[in-house]
Amino acid sequence: MQLRQRLQNLIGNTLGYCNAKQTPAVQAHSQLEGQATCPDSTWENRIQARMAELARSELAIRRWSGQLQELSKLSARLNTAHDVGSILGVVVEGARGIIGVHQAVASVDLEAAEGQQTTCTSLSEKYAHWSQGQGQARFGTDALDGLVKNENQTLRLAQAELQALPQGMAATQEDERRPAMRGWLAAPFVRSDGGNLGLVQLSDKTQGEFTEADEMILAQLAQTASVALENARLYQDLRDRDQRKDDFLAMLAHELRNPLAPIRNAVQILLLAHPNDDTVSQAREVIGRQVTHLVRLVDDLLDVSRITRGKINLVKGPVEISMAIAVAVESCRPLLDERRHTFELNLAKDSLYVRADLTRLTQVLLNLLNNAAKYTDAGGRIQLTVAREDDTAVIRVRDNGTGIAPQVLPTIFDVFTQVDRTLDRAQGGLGLGLTLVRRLTEMHGGTVDAHSDGLGKGSTFTVRLPLLTEYRTQASAVETGPPPGACLQEGNARVLVVDDSSDSAESLAVLLRGRGYQVRTVHDGNKALPAAEEFRPEVFVLDIGLPGLDGFELARRFRMSALYRDALLISLTGYGTEEDRRTCFQAGFDAHFVKPLDLNSFFSLLGSFESMRPGRRIGKIT
Repeated sequence: MQLRQRLQNLIGNTLGYCNAKQTPAVQAHSQLEGQATCPDSTWENRIQARMAELARSELAIRRWSGQLQELSKLSARLNTAHDVGSILGVVVEGARGIIGVHQAVASVDLEAAEGQQTTCTSLSEKYAHWSQGQGQARFGTDALDGLVKNENQTLRLAQAELQALPQGMAATQEDERRPAMRGWLAAPFVRSDGGNLGLVQLSDKTQGEFTEADEMILAQLAQTASVALENARLYQDLRDRDQRKDDFLAMLAHELRNPLAPIRNAVQILLLAHPNDDTVSQAREVIGRQVTHLVRLVDDLLDVSRITRGKINLVKGPVEISMAIAVAVESCRPLLDERRHTFELNLAKDSLYVRADLTRLTQVLLNLLNNAAKYTDAGGRIQLTVAREDDTAVIRVRDNGTGIAPQVLPTIFDVFTQVDRTLDRAQGGLGLGLTLVRRLTEMHGGTVDAHSDGLGKGSTFTVRLPLLTEYRTQASAVETGPPPGACLQEGNARVLVVDDSSDSAESLAVLLRGRGYQVRTVHDGNKALPAAEEFRPEVFVLDIGLPGLDGFELARRFRMSALYRDALLISLTGYGTEEDRRTCFQAGFDAHFVKPLDLNSFFSLLGSFESMRPGRRIGKIT
């Protein structure tokens, strides 16, 4: 039994209803046909009545067509809305405008909408005084709302029908909490599984009573909104899961870097303890390579996550491409030598400058070179060429390696895509390197594509970047620091190392003492303050995630003391996001290092500090 018929029985059927399902145009035609009866049976009166009837029918059809056009526009807006509040706003404003009402209210009961707006109201100037207190005001009626939600059916009531309902079912009189209802039309929001999400309700139509045409329009709008609401719930769920994934990756990186730090330090200690032992040297090199590989995997995981969320900020400036290539080739050289590849480098005759982040551009080139080296059999040939084509710099990395199957080429830059799917996984990796290449290249305004004639026929990766038409050619165009180890490596400064990982703290202390530094270690943030007061360090190496006081708070307290105003504060942590770096510098740190520690850069920094003592502060080091 239809919901409207049930209410008729409740009222006692004291009012007349017309339940025939007619289109708006036919309904208008039926209503007018009775009005067209004219006592004067002359042909002239009949023709005039017929013409008036046709004019009214045409007007009704035009109005119906206009409503459908507006409904189509609303549907398009709903398709682009991704949160509950925006969707409900579109629904109430659109319904009030299309149907012409003074009150429109939409509400949802959606678990995924926690923290979002779940009720939205649109009122005309007639109810302006209610707009000031929408938080307390209530619209509609709980009894009728419940009927629509429980039955998931539309419901339309004229003012007379509202007044005929049992007392308490409809608020036909205004009170301090609720405006009066003047006619009522409601449609449910329905989930794909048939459950109810909420409803949209209208009251006080600007002209006349609500019609069947109005009911059809609102039902269609509610149906479209229901799809949008479910999509919003899914979208929010995906965002929440993505955030949890990013949080997990950040914590995973931190937890992986912590054990890697003492391993890398221990490798250097082995070198100091047994400089002439070939067996130890060989073992040290193996461990060092594997630690570097693990660090690269961790960094790739985090970089993909950051780029996906737009968390990487490029520091762009004029960069000579040959400089990025030199750093990338030097970094890839151990892998090239290990696999006995022949490497050929062909640079453009002229210096080519692009606007780029040197570190990230180098990462693009290094990933391409590593990819070519890994997927080319030992003793292969790898070629890197740079050329100018009009206003574009073109960088190509060619190899005569395993090649790429045609079906893989379209997805070669997708996350976790790997050419090598054999069980031995001889090439290793997570399938993230080429994804980073594409994302970083696009962030530089460039493009990258891959070509291969098939398996066993090698591959070519081509990067295109827009050239700078005006650039500085002097050496200062790109600032470069001294090469690793160029600064003083020996020192006698007092260094306080604070790290809750005793392996990390003590292994770093051994390396520092081996270079002449005086070192004290503590493993608790609270113990760092009395240790500093007793030891009076000139250099602080602080972990961030410490028991007791964290590294940020320690840095702030040390900076507030006149004793340490000119001290060198270094953060050494497993947290390496851009936000982590900014927070470190805001807390007063001079430099930020991510575990495992890059010892060359670390001791170069200490050497620079030694050469500038006393009373000189260095700039921020990232």
